[in-house]
Amino acid sequence: MNSKHNFYSFSIPILFLILLGFTIQCAEKKTFVRLESKNDDSGLFYLVRPEHSSLSLWNYECQLSRYPDKFSSQIQPTPLFKIELENASLGYLRLKEGTYRLDVVGKEDATKIFQIKSGEEKYFELKIFSETKIGRSELTFREIDKKTTLEEILSVPKFLEHPFVSVQMPIE
Repeated sequence: MNSKHNFYSFSIPILFLILLGFTIQCAEKKTFVRLESKNDDSGLFYLVRPEHSSLSLWNYECQLSRYPDKFSSQIQPTPLFKIELENASLGYLRLKEGTYRLDVVGKEDATKIFQIKSGEEKYFELKIFSETKIGRSELTFREIDKKTTLEEILSVPKFLEHPFVSVQMPIE
């Protein structure tokens, strides 16, 4: 009888933690509604992760950095923002004119350097390739157009919008 009591006292907290985890995972997420309008004082940057059911288990954290002047391989850019992209999601930012670098955190071979001008729109897709179901996937950023972006978004019933989060230290 005592071992049965120990089993129940041990399993109830674990069941509670599992239910709490599902509740947090299923919390309301912001669904994409519309593309933003262009602005003449800044560039508009979109990062899209299309829906691919076979590669949907992992989320990828991407970082956006800015070069101080023009691109140089000798200079490290300043990290500005991070975003975690899950399957069928996107994020957008309004950027000052300049040269930027986009990276997947922890994946040195997944990098894209690009320039953006005021009034310009840029759309990038986080493309994930996997030759096998179990194995290392390869990641790359591919520049796409507005039409392709909208086709990706409208191809699934629910596309999520995630905010970019600043990685710079606040000035006190």
